[in-house]
Amino acid sequence: MRFKTVADVLDVVKEFHASLARQFGELEQITTSERAQLMLDYLNRHEQNLARATDQFLNDADPGLLRTWLQYVPEFHPEGMLEKVRNVDLNDVNSIVAVALKVDDYLISLYGEIVDHTDTEEVKEVFKSLIKLEDNERHTVARSAFRLNDM
Repeated sequence: MRFKTVADVLDVVKEFHASLARQFGELEQITTSERAQLMLDYLNRHEQNLARATDQFLNDADPGLLRTWLQYVPEFHPEGMLEKVRNVDLNDVNSIVAVALKVDDYLISLYGEIVDHTDTEEVKEVFKSLIKLEDNERHTVARSAFRLNDM
């Protein structure tokens, strides 16, 4: 998918997080592993929070910034990541965590490409802050998985 403005990117990312939340919620309902259910519930809420945070940013950001046109935006194929989530081994918490971390890495890479190809400092700051958010969330997921393994 090609984007046009900062708002276009953020709208698609918000919907991606919402789709991930729904997918993790559906998987939680069909797994038979209690530990996997706990992790999938956590990931569902995690993605819901990221969707809400993105929506809040869209509501609070300077409209001029949101309308800023991006000269270069990498191809974004969320359906491929959603397919990886759908095909995860529901009895293996480590596989569930690994796919969740791949999603975070995918978004960090997307945001990094935008930072590398834009000249507008305000736009760079938006996507650098999103990189930081995703990286922090990545660490939170890893810590949660570590705690779950201790159960």
